[in-house]
Amino acid sequence: MSTAKQKIIRLQPEFDKTREPLATARHMPGAAYSAPDIYAMEKEKIFMTHWLSVAHVDEVKQVGDYTTFNIMGESIIIARESDAPDGIVVYMNQCLHRGVEVASGCGHTEEFSCPYHAWLYDISGNLTVAPGMKECDVDLSGAKLKRVNHVLWRGWVFVNFMDNPPPFEDTIEPFERELWWFQTDKCKLADRVVIDVKCNWKFLTENLIDIYHVGVIHQNTFGGFVKGEGVKYTYEKNGGWHTSYQARPHSKSGKRVFPLLPWMEGKPEGLACKAGIFPNHNLSMRADSVRLWHVWPTGPDTTQIICYLLFPEGAFGIENYDEELVKYREFVRQIIAEDSVMVESLQRSAGSKFFQPGPMSPLEGALHHMEKHYADLMTREAQQ
Repeated sequence: MSTAKQKIIRLQPEFDKTREPLATARHMPGAAYSAPDIYAMEKEKIFMTHWLSVAHVDEVKQVGDYTTFNIMGESIIIARESDAPDGIVVYMNQCLHRGVEVASGCGHTEEFSCPYHAWLYDISGNLTVAPGMKECDVDLSGAKLKRVNHVLWRGWVFVNFMDNPPPFEDTIEPFERELWWFQTDKCKLADRVVIDVKCNWKFLTENLIDIYHVGVIHQNTFGGFVKGEGVKYTYEKNGGWHTSYQARPHSKSGKRVFPLLPWMEGKPEGLACKAGIFPNHNLSMRADSVRLWHVWPTGPDTTQIICYLLFPEGAFGIENYDEELVKYREFVRQIIAEDSVMVESLQRSAGSKFFQPGPMSPLEGALHHMEKHYADLMTREAQQ
């Protein structure tokens, strides 16, 4: 039995406390956020088996556009091979010869050349030239970079690394059924905000759904616009959740900056909606914008958070668009900076031998739901 499984089993009594009813439950043990072997187990049991959103289709608009992405050490290429609506392909960023990455960053190309031995691949990942291999007895005809299963949903590229993944519909059904407001296929991508934070990925994922802290940490940004006691959550299977509540538009002044989202006509401008897809995606809407937060583990105690900013078509034509986008982007950065101070402190405590998980507040129902699912998933895997 691996050391990670042994550790999970030893932590079973503490996870049992997390699974108690909310009124008596405690948060998860510090080792769940700090132990390298548990982090390695999360990769195999969560991030290599769940459907994950890795890009927006606007990042690969034209045939030949590509972008690369790294998920816990696994590098992939997302590319557009045709102008059909579903003309996107995803494959491993590993040369078929020695495994060297054939692409980096993002851009536009007709082919990828391995920088080690110059093997060439077209935009679909097919091997087209393998210099110095004519005398090789291995048949390389039809060779291609390993494909990764993917689907497109409302403008987002989801991937799953399993050979035979569970149906995507099983993951997305409750959100497709309930989230009338998440219509990002009717929006355009404005920008991405990328920030590295020195904490475990779960601390940031939990922080994004923690209404308890909003009035404290964010009192100078948007905290005064949200009344946590009035927020009610709906919980879905597999750790998912969604909610709606009253809050002002997402700006420092609390006033709407961009045109209303098309589906918000006739609805209160103070309507705010949020949802979470396990393990690391957070969806958020205000009257004039939608944001998708990706929380990516980069180490046991480091995380990269990527926030996609999407606006309705009309937003890009307002007179002061560039200026307002800068303000909006910096407002998002300020919010993350406020959170970073706290989650990095959480991380330091999680690694302490004196750390004891505290009781949960009635305002932490969504965290309780997600932490219970994580505990169920990890302990079940450890016992198999």
